[in-house]
Amino acid sequence: MVATFTTPDPQTAASQTQLYNTHYRRIYNTCLRIIGNTPEAEEAMHDAFLKIFAHVHKITGEKAFYAWSQSIAIRTAIDRVRKKKIRFEPVENLAVMDETPEEDAPAAWSVEAIKQKLMALPDGYRIILSMRLFEECSFEEIAAALKIKESTVRSQFARGRRKLVESCKLKVESSKVSANL
Repeated sequence: MVATFTTPDPQTAASQTQLYNTHYRRIYNTCLRIIGNTPEAEEAMHDAFLKIFAHVHKITGEKAFYAWSQSIAIRTAIDRVRKKKIRFEPVENLAVMDETPEEDAPAAWSVEAIKQKLMALPDGYRIILSMRLFEECSFEEIAAALKIKESTVRSQFARGRRKLVESCKLKVESSKVSANL
């Protein structure tokens, strides 16, 4: 797929279409998780593909393409979010919080319910959680991409995870209450 894309023949448009059709869902979902709204995510996805099409000739191999295109999608989405001036609280301004995982998380939470709760989180939490959990970025990589301290990333991740668990618990508890009525 990538090899045919690098040759400047009349099939370039067909190669671009094939590349887009193969990878657009992955690129779009990455952008959506970071940005949090559909129209902006679509714009970011299209911007990412323009960058991919412009430089794909430099990449060889499917694994290299996958990682490279994913990093372009992440950076493009972060650039869009950065334009909105998202604020991250420096760790020095925050009280120390326990970073132990929640033990009582119900197994019955649906993936869709968790995704909805994630999208409802403030941008700073959502971006860091998405990059860490879905894109599997290290804390160091997230800090570099967002141009913030690693300690801030860790703190925001812990707080975001806690907020996500709390919001899911509220949904579970409210459904228990309504079932008892």
